[in-house]
Amino acid sequence: METTSLDATPVVTAFLYRRGKVLLLRRSARVGTYPGRWAGVSGYLERPPLPQARVELREEAGVPPEDASLRGIGLPLLVEDPRAERPWLVFTFLFRLRPGAEIVTDWESAGAEWVDPAEVGRREAVPGLAEGLARVWPPWGGAAFWDAMESIAADTDSGATDLALRGLRAVARLRGEARRRGLLAFASLHPSMGVFPHLAGRAMHEDTSLTDLRKELAAATGESARHAARALRGCRRVLTHSASRACREALLHWWREGREVVVTESRPKREGLDLARDLAAEGLRVTVISDAQMGLFVSRCDAVLVGADAIGPGDQLVNKAGTRLAALAAREAGVPCYAVAQTHKISPLDWPLALTPQEPADLARVGKARVANIAFDATPLSWFTAVFTERGRMSRGALSDMRRSLVCPSDR
Repeated sequence: METTSLDATPVVTAFLYRRGKVLLLRRSARVGTYPGRWAGVSGYLERPPLPQARVELREEAGVPPEDASLRGIGLPLLVEDPRAERPWLVFTFLFRLRPGAEIVTDWESAGAEWVDPAEVGRREAVPGLAEGLARVWPPWGGAAFWDAMESIAADTDSGATDLALRGLRAVARLRGEARRRGLLAFASLHPSMGVFPHLAGRAMHEDTSLTDLRKELAAATGESARHAARALRGCRRVLTHSASRACREALLHWWREGREVVVTESRPKREGLDLARDLAAEGLRVTVISDAQMGLFVSRCDAVLVGADAIGPGDQLVNKAGTRLAALAAREAGVPCYAVAQTHKISPLDWPLALTPQEPADLARVGKARVANIAFDATPLSWFTAVFTERGRMSRGALSDMRRSLVCPSDR
């Protein structure tokens, strides 16, 4: 099977800086990987990357959020290391340490130094450290822009389209080199959502304004929904998972008296309940079920309809966790399974998507037990009866053509 970024181990590296120098930590003999090497403040991904970086700053360097101002978000970095079981997918961030604030390291560090950024490449460091720093150095931008970026990066409630529209508005206020770097940060805000690198790459390499891209994205949602609704025309009961703007519009186009929508609650945040309330308020007949009942109800439905956060590596559709189970249940029951996704969700070739987690506490607190709350899964496109975009039913050839036309956002 093809190895993709979806198979990589995701980690974060946070670089602190003050007075033009960055903080490096020497990893202690007690850590599981790269003992004795120099690194930034780092850790495995247990929640979205930027919130995870904040956690690591507090735990490894004793730096609370009020003492570290975000000043850089780097493009994801895929690092191959022959000694590691899997490649590393590194999400890098740059933070300015508040004047007067001090660092307090924990057991993971055997030493700490403030060094000139040019020196990082000469240290015996963890793989990819110098390249990761190069993606966020030098610091730039004002507090208003970075506050907007952090708000979007930490938002695990809104859908991909809404988040992208907010991000484009923030970048549109920038000019010149700041806009270029702003687009690189925008591309990296949500590693499981293809719309961010797709739009950033087009904005950087096409003669298309950000205003036009916003209008195009909004219009594509409605068009893709109408195509999906036509495919559902003969169905009396449709099951949907999570809460997708395009799915909502498709169901509103499709519904008439005598038809029913089955909506999963979509744990752990249960955004499906908001979709169910919305559809019921529009007059639709709605049944809400727990995620665990999907296998039971799919066989009682005429179709399954889901949205998409990305169409990514290995021809897989990335969406809210549980989508793969719904598609699998549909295959077993012989029920059509449709996805609706604007072409803007197609990620560029070589862009490293990841299946990122959300806050573990959103799922449960179970004493000393580790809680995994991976928010997305990946489903082979071949498992879907059809995927509908604003251009209609997407063919494999159309997907290949679109991918070839896209250019990855790049800082080179």
